[in-house]
Amino acid sequence: MLRIFPIARFRAFRLVAAAALGAALLAAVPAQASMERARAAQARGDLRAAQIEFRNAVRNSPNSAEARAALAQASLDVGDTDTAEKEARAALERGYDRAAGTALLMRAYLGRNRSQELLRDFPAPDAQTPPAVAAQILVGRGHALLNLDRRDEARAAIAQAVRLAPGAAEPHLAAGRMALVDNDRAAAIAATDQALAAAPNNIDALLRKGTFQYEAGQFQPAIETFGKVLTQMPGNVIARTRRAEAHFRLNETDAARADVDAALRTAPGNPTAMYLRAVLQASAQDWRGADETLQRMGNAVQNFADGFLLQASVKNALGQTSQAEDAARRHVARRPDDPRGARLLAALELQAGKPDAAAGTLERIATRGAADVESLDLLARAHLAMGRPREAAAALERAAIMAPDNVGIQARLAGARLAANNTAGAAEAAETVMRLDPSQQGMRQVLAAAALNRGDLAEAERELAQVPANLRDSELAGIIDATIRLVRVDLPAARTAFETILRNHPNSIRARLGLARVAAMQGNAEEAERLFGEVLGREPGNGEALSRLVAAARSNTPRAAAARAALERAQTAHPGEPSLALALASVLIAVNEPAKAVAILEAEPLRPRRQGTGVQLLLAEAYAQQQKWNEAIAAARTGLAEEPENVFFRQQLATLMVRNRDPRGADALLRVGLGAQPGNAVLQNALVQVAREERGLDAALEVADRLARQPESRPASLLLRGDLLMGATPPRAEEAAQAYAASFAQTPSRELALRQAGAWGAAGKPEEAAKVLEAWLSREPNDVGVASTLAQFEIALGRNEAAERRMAQVVAAQPSDAISLNNLAWLMQARADPATAEGKAKLAEARLLAERAYFLGPSPETSDTLGWVLAKQGETQAALPLLRAAVGAAVARRSGDPGMFYRLAYALRATGQRAEAIQLLEPVLATDTQFTEREAAARMLQELKAGG
Repeated sequence: MLRIFPIARFRAFRLVAAAALGAALLAAVPAQASMERARAAQARGDLRAAQIEFRNAVRNSPNSAEARAALAQASLDVGDTDTAEKEARAALERGYDRAAGTALLMRAYLGRNRSQELLRDFPAPDAQTPPAVAAQILVGRGHALLNLDRRDEARAAIAQAVRLAPGAAEPHLAAGRMALVDNDRAAAIAATDQALAAAPNNIDALLRKGTFQYEAGQFQPAIETFGKVLTQMPGNVIARTRRAEAHFRLNETDAARADVDAALRTAPGNPTAMYLRAVLQASAQDWRGADETLQRMGNAVQNFADGFLLQASVKNALGQTSQAEDAARRHVARRPDDPRGARLLAALELQAGKPDAAAGTLERIATRGAADVESLDLLARAHLAMGRPREAAAALERAAIMAPDNVGIQARLAGARLAANNTAGAAEAAETVMRLDPSQQGMRQVLAAAALNRGDLAEAERELAQVPANLRDSELAGIIDATIRLVRVDLPAARTAFETILRNHPNSIRARLGLARVAAMQGNAEEAERLFGEVLGREPGNGEALSRLVAAARSNTPRAAAARAALERAQTAHPGEPSLALALASVLIAVNEPAKAVAILEAEPLRPRRQGTGVQLLLAEAYAQQQKWNEAIAAARTGLAEEPENVFFRQQLATLMVRNRDPRGADALLRVGLGAQPGNAVLQNALVQVAREERGLDAALEVADRLARQPESRPASLLLRGDLLMGATPPRAEEAAQAYAASFAQTPSRELALRQAGAWGAAGKPEEAAKVLEAWLSREPNDVGVASTLAQFEIALGRNEAAERRMAQVVAAQPSDAISLNNLAWLMQARADPATAEGKAKLAEARLLAERAYFLGPSPETSDTLGWVLAKQGETQAALPLLRAAVGAAVARRSGDPGMFYRLAYALRATGQRAEAIQLLEPVLATDTQFTEREAAARMLQELKAGG
């Protein structure tokens, strides 16, 4: 039987092989078509479609290494690292280039965060591994080691990769990453350039190069570099978004928007592209659109450095302030050195009426040294909102250092300095503004205010005349004009001016203060108290309102109770304000109501602000007045514990211990203080007073002499003996003068010279006093303080012409010293004869000085001087309120020059008020008190009674 099976098998095999070959040839056609469609999809940026077509190509040609590798790369492009790893392995198994395939596989591992597995699956290559392949393995290992923070091993692996394949891009890119980890930006840029030299079209190298250019502010070059990526790979979302950012920085918003839209077409949910869309919408003030985009992003917003900041800005623009503040606070917590976030948060806090919180936010960034000009400017606004002009000026001074040519900063600095009574600084800033921008004539009112604060009314008027008409209605310009009228004692015009300001600026503190001064000068104490109370209601720490009401409340006048009531109302409204509490408590102690003072000082609202305010000092005094020694001592000890270096707490505690019959404890306490501060005059004086209280004057003198012999206690201790003798009962003035002279012989000082002169004066020897001061001025001819004191003795000696010359020198050196100005004005008017042209000119000059003195230092003395000069010029109606104020204050404080009564009587007589003049003079002349004008006063009284 014939066997034909083998032949049949052979034929069958040939048929099967032919069929397989035909099938392969048929399959290659659709696979190639898929590859072409995939390339086309990549070209138009549709990466998902490209991956699908490459997958179809693999399905149609499963053994194609090229298709497998292409699918692996496409999968990496869309972030599908699982497929990328699988296809890279398949490509290598099918004979794909080992170096290129290994590079793909390394990227897939790293994309899946499989650093440990990469190191395990790909050990360091041996010498048998081809260099190109070994280099890719080492690159992968280097990245994995960096991910695991094994930097030294990574550095070695990457360096070896560069040596093995210097012509490949990947080792240089890895070296660049290593350089960035080492904070060597220059090396990173150089490595990137080497990668591009090896492979000019390498996507990763181009992306990194463009990023470096963007970060260096080279936006146009960055756009061109990212464009090279997009030429090869239009669907590269990273290149699209980064180029969009560069376009945005160049204000090319249309181009930026086109790139963002293209990125979102490729990757609709891409967070970076969505974030950039929100940024673009916000820049176009499409707040609703930006908010919707950010909401679609969800929690991804927090992954962007400025995400919370953008969210806060958008929410703020939409009026959703609570959400805006929350987002801004998150940004500040995450980026505490970013001034933009601090500014936005502070602005929101200011808007919410929380200037203290805003100041805290901005102070924190300023303390870190990260504040910019805008942050410091906003900090100043916060301080001003809290009534802290000094702190505002300090913030603006720092801003001005950063931006010396910023007109706005300099202008606000001028205003803040003016509010802080730094008139010289305000004028300097105003002049800077006008130098930078001569059109800023509004600064003339700052210069006018500065001149006014110096007491130079004529200069203030000249500057005010140059203020543009459209600014004449400003609060500041109005205040200056009204104040000039007040100082010129044109009270009706001053009242009208201040009332006008209040109508236009209802919250004006300065207008209320000015109107209160007018009311006081017109004798309307009730109105003055009401206005000062209103000032405290708006600004509870206002110094002038406090001092005026405290003086009235402590006076022996019918208005004392009303002034005290005004203080009580203000303190009830602001129980946590230390200065107000101290003011009222001091009044209560003065009128012997210490228990009420204690209640105010111990109140809960004041407790957080008691440290460093002097509250404990006054509290101890209030307890002591009630003879509650334990409580008083406890209060003083608390103060000393809070401020161990505060000598006044130590002095007070020692005084209380003496009054509580513990002089030894007081002595020990003071000696401990002197151990730390041996030259402190307060502690030295307290120690000798303890000795005097316990053992008498002689014992105190012994302690004083012992201290004076200790070099470390000088110069203060050299005053002690003389001070004790001057404080004796009765004063031993001549002995004191000799003691001061002996100390002066050891260590000459101005203080000893002044003390010695004062002692000689008290001993009735003004000639000796003058000699001492003349001797000192021969040593220190520019000592204006001593010169001013010498002028006083010269007046006492009848040397008025010499005194006037000396006071003129003092005023030239201290043009803003109210006492010197007042004394010179007095001397000049005393030597001026109103009947002569020369005398009238001298009186006019004296008036200018008196006006400045009264403005700079309103007091009974300056009021009396200005009033008397006006009276001598024949302006008795204007003089009358000033002279009344001087006498009223003298009566209230139960002291003063009796001549004030004569001068007021003179003005009363001149204005036809004869009865009041008689009533004023009779009690003064009924005593045997001697004063310069006594004879003139007696003659006037006689004439008045005779009907003259």
